[in-house]
Amino acid sequence: MPPLTTARSVSPEEDVDVLASLLDMHRLTTVVAGRIDLAPPWRLDSEPTDLVSILVQSVGQSHLVRKDDAETVVMNPGDVVIQLRGAGGGYIHDGSNPATTTWMLKPRPTRTATPTPLRLTSDDPASSFVCCLMRLGDAPRGPLLDSLPAVTHISTRTSGASPQIQRVAEMMIAESTSPGSASTRLMSRLAEVLLILALRRQADDETSKPGLRALADPVIACAIKAIHADPSHPWSIASLARLCGLSRSAFAARFTETVGETPYAYLTGWRMASAAKMLATSDITVDRIAMAVGYRSEAAFRRAFTAALGRPPREYRTVSHQR
Repeated sequence: MPPLTTARSVSPEEDVDVLASLLDMHRLTTVVAGRIDLAPPWRLDSEPTDLVSILVQSVGQSHLVRKDDAETVVMNPGDVVIQLRGAGGGYIHDGSNPATTTWMLKPRPTRTATPTPLRLTSDDPASSFVCCLMRLGDAPRGPLLDSLPAVTHISTRTSGASPQIQRVAEMMIAESTSPGSASTRLMSRLAEVLLILALRRQADDETSKPGLRALADPVIACAIKAIHADPSHPWSIASLARLCGLSRSAFAARFTETVGETPYAYLTGWRMASAAKMLATSDITVDRIAMAVGYRSEAAFRRAFTAALGRPPREYRTVSHQR
């Protein structure tokens, strides 16, 4: 695609909410939502999964161990643990040594309604936690969503804890204790709120690694918003730099440092994610989708899409509609 020779201004109505657009793009859906009650000794194993895992400790204490991490996460009442990249396999146990396997958690591929607690004990539970497993769509996630740590542990009882996260965690615990009509739906919505608040928290953390913190950088956020608002525009590093009021070299360096990849790589990733969503949710022809995401040649779009998603656009659409 030829580079743009003039800058393009983003109008006020195009001042998009980047985080909201990311979540909309990936079509977050709940697979499991409910509470698990256990009595010692217990150990709950989990297989590797690509699901987002959100845990809220209700009663007692739980010890989370991941196969790909030597550090154990200890959850106390009110604590929240989010595994955005999906669990790499591991187990949760009661803290006993050694922890003896008692159950295996195997999420089903379809949504599971769990309006009442899953009691894995006949005794009064010494530990309870609310578990919500969610699926993100298979569009490319990019550096913003991938910037969260493999495990995010949020203690709601410490000084400086987010009062919003604490209140939502308390609501999830209360609902799991006394479930009512549409309880599963309510808990899944509360889990989504926790995820959004955790993503906001990451974006505001200047010490975090490149990714979401770019949204707190007013200069780079301007470029990201422009890309999200109009992926069909023939953006170039030069035009984005002018939009942000920086030289080409200064913009490219700052963007890469705060986002975690080059402007062109981010632009391509967002175009592919946008195309993937249109293929999965509409009957728009491939050539029109190619133009909608900035490609004047359908052949060039097919090559880029296949490289990013592992299959050509028409095959991707067929597979998506079969799910």
